[in-house]
Amino acid sequence: MDISKLTHGIKLVLGASIAFLIVSIFNWQEVDYQGIASAGVSMWHGWGVLAGLLAIAIIVWEGLRLANMKIEVGLTPAMVTAALAILLLFFTVLKFLVSNEFRTFWAWLGLLLAIFIAVGAFMNMQATGDSIAEMGSSMKAAAGSAAAAAKAATDKGTDSAPAASEAPAAPEAPAAPEAPAPPAPPAPPASLAAPVAEAAEAVEGEQPPQTPA
Repeated sequence: MDISKLTHGIKLVLGASIAFLIVSIFNWQEVDYQGIASAGVSMWHGWGVLAGLLAIAIIVWEGLRLANMKIEVGLTPAMVTAALAILLLFFTVLKFLVSNEFRTFWAWLGLLLAIFIAVGAFMNMQATGDSIAEMGSSMKAAAGSAAAAAKAATDKGTDSAPAASEAPAAPEAPAAPEAPAPPAPPAPPASLAAPVAEAAEAVEGEQPPQTPA
């Protein structure tokens, strides 16, 4: 993108954002101990950290646009700049009100620059034909799309999760081994079978005769 084609609003946004970052490193609060020593803190404490990060985000975003890099976020480039500028102003005012003791000139200048950034962002929206109403509806649509995508990703992850495997059945107890059958008595050898039979017959023949009743 040619710098000469930038709107006056975006030029104001870029210049004020760079100046805001420079001012942020000075003491926004400072205490002087009777002229002997002084101590102070810059904007980069508490809510001021978010304001500083948003200023960096605005500069990076506009730098990407100058490099002709297109990033689809559901909003026009002017709307993205305006949204970042509104957030920067909000956190700067919050920092200014919370840290309300021992303010210095730099705190007032930082607040003024944050207002310039927001004004420049709205000037840029008007130059590009965008409006606050369109910005609100686009942000709602983008938020709804993001929520739907997150829900779909969650449902997909739930469906693809493997089902819990059932607990394996307990193995059956092994059957008790059967007692072995007693061995059969060995048969008498054939050489002894005949004498045994003859002895049995002789015993039967020697029985006394029964007396008749």
